[in-house]
Amino acid sequence: MRRPGAQLPPALCEVSFRLARGGLLGLVGASGSGKTTLARCLSLAEPPDSGRVLLGGRDLWAAGRRERTLLRWRIQLIPQQPAASLNPRFTAAEVVTEPLAIQKRGTPADRRRIAARWMETLGLPPDALGRRALEFSGGERQRLAIARALVLEPDLLILDESFAGLDLSVQGQIARLLRELCDQRRLAAIVITHDLALAASLAGEIAVMDAGSLVESGPPAQIIAHPCHQRTRELLDAAIALSLPEPA
Repeated sequence: MRRPGAQLPPALCEVSFRLARGGLLGLVGASGSGKTTLARCLSLAEPPDSGRVLLGGRDLWAAGRRERTLLRWRIQLIPQQPAASLNPRFTAAEVVTEPLAIQKRGTPADRRRIAARWMETLGLPPDALGRRALEFSGGERQRLAIARALVLEPDLLILDESFAGLDLSVQGQIARLLRELCDQRRLAAIVITHDLALAASLAGEIAVMDAGSLVESGPPAQIIAHPCHQRTRELLDAAIALSLPEPA
């Protein structure tokens, strides 16, 4: 994947990894390292210049345009600042059921029942279906965005810096819910973040990106104890600095 302009280096180069059903990958890197571009390629939002995106052994970018449109629901991307992507005038029911309506799945009553079930799964009361999106807190809107992505029961969920701006208690709640979904429903998930400590706390594997390339990957304990790449060491130093108390 190349940025506009031939003189610029590729936005992505030599990025390759596998993620099994039920697996949770923490994709870590500084701003500009290529994380969001990779997420857009994986979610069929932006075509790569070369390479493949395989889902169950099927090359999604090799499929025709119409077929890709039909397959896009299988990979759901929750963008940065997901609360901003929700229509504030929509009720929670309208927010969560909209993907089902677009896919023409079920009756309006069926869709509402599905929305209520997912909201309850994600810790939101079903009686909140009639509340407007702007009436929810930041953490609750985060859950709404996840419910909206999950109503289609995708194979892969990608969260692009979706934990940014949430306080630590809400981050912990969302992280626990995400791990439960991966364990119980065999959902595969990628959490994109610049926070190595966050990735280590919830992912089964960490992949570190720098300048468009995947420079290091492995289990969290290995990455934390024995970082091999300079970028990984810098991210680890930043995580340690953030965890230190403020000086008196």
